[in-house]
Amino acid sequence: MKSSMIHKKDIHDIQYQHILYGILLSFKLEVIWMAKSMQGNKFGIRPYIKCNLQWKNTLRNKKTGGIQMRKKVIALVMVLCMILVLCACGQQTSPAAESTATAENEAVNTSGAYNIWVCDKSAIHQYHRTIKLGCEAAAKDLGVSLTYDAPAVSGDAAAQLDMFATAVAAKPDAICIGAIDQEAVVATMQKAKDVGIPIFCYDNGVNSDIPVTTLATNDIEATHTLAEKIGESCGGEGGVLVIGHDQTSKNGVERTNGFIDALSELYPNMKVLDVQYSNDAAVVTEIAKSMMITYPDAAVIYGTCDNVINGILNAVSELGVEGKIKVIGYDSGKQQTDAVRAGTIFGSITQAPYSQGYDIVKYAVDYLNGKDIPASIDATYYFYNAQNIDDPEIAQCLYD
Repeated sequence: MKSSMIHKKDIHDIQYQHILYGILLSFKLEVIWMAKSMQGNKFGIRPYIKCNLQWKNTLRNKKTGGIQMRKKVIALVMVLCMILVLCACGQQTSPAAESTATAENEAVNTSGAYNIWVCDKSAIHQYHRTIKLGCEAAAKDLGVSLTYDAPAVSGDAAAQLDMFATAVAAKPDAICIGAIDQEAVVATMQKAKDVGIPIFCYDNGVNSDIPVTTLATNDIEATHTLAEKIGESCGGEGGVLVIGHDQTSKNGVERTNGFIDALSELYPNMKVLDVQYSNDAAVVTEIAKSMMITYPDAAVIYGTCDNVINGILNAVSELGVEGKIKVIGYDSGKQQTDAVRAGTIFGSITQAPYSQGYDIVKYAVDYLNGKDIPASIDATYYFYNAQNIDDPEIAQCLYD
């Protein structure tokens, strides 16, 4: 930056010097020309020294020519003085010019930082608030600009689509999105691709190959683990109630259907009695109460995210059926982890939302810097219960 400022200053100095040299040269030529003219030899060629000698005699002996000569000399001297003043002023103002150049360069450097836009699923869901913290930490560490946006209501696909369209219109360097509706976002992703904006998916994927990468938990594998654990605990028998957080996101579909399919494969005598959907804890509470009243002998109730689990826990408490039905779930949060420690929840799958937020921003920056990024990246997950909840590798993935 400094070298570029010195370069500009040198150019200004050189320009002033060229002007000064031009004036001096003109002054010499004018003096020589007048000396020759006043001797009646306008077009003669005489040595420069001789002209200078004759110039003195001319000023002394030729009154009219001398007066004219003096006027021209005075005028030229005045011009010369003005040039010298301008040069001095130019040198005096160079620090200000340098300061201006510095500010311009700093502005260029700031605007040159990558602008990453994140479209998340929820502004209030604790899991996604933890993702936001990871995104912000990565942006700070990597020196990039971050714009984070998420619907005020969890699972509001229409609101997220509007936010996604706004992000594309802003033309950031990259967009990271945890898509609520895996189908509906594809058209906007195509628009982003058409204007050269790379897309990075996290939390779940979409039905398109447009994204550069998808960073997400392998929910099919995770739900298989969950089905295996609960089936073993129940001896392969009993009815199961399922509440999913949505039917549109890829992880919503896979956590519900993946668990049902794994349970059917591993423990065919465990039957799914009912499947309902909501991502609103208050609504889930009423759904869960209705399900447990309808199926009082159900052995298991499963929720696919922390909002759902919180609603289920409220229902279990209100009905007073702690210990009579086994609760299994996804994610963490204080209400869920407290219930795991108390034994109200048999076990859950925890992900690493902070790491997901951090890593997806980092992958976007790496890609913009020319690095190769895998098309699919598995995020960390663990099955946890009262026995292993405080293990260091699990504890670092939990959030309040």
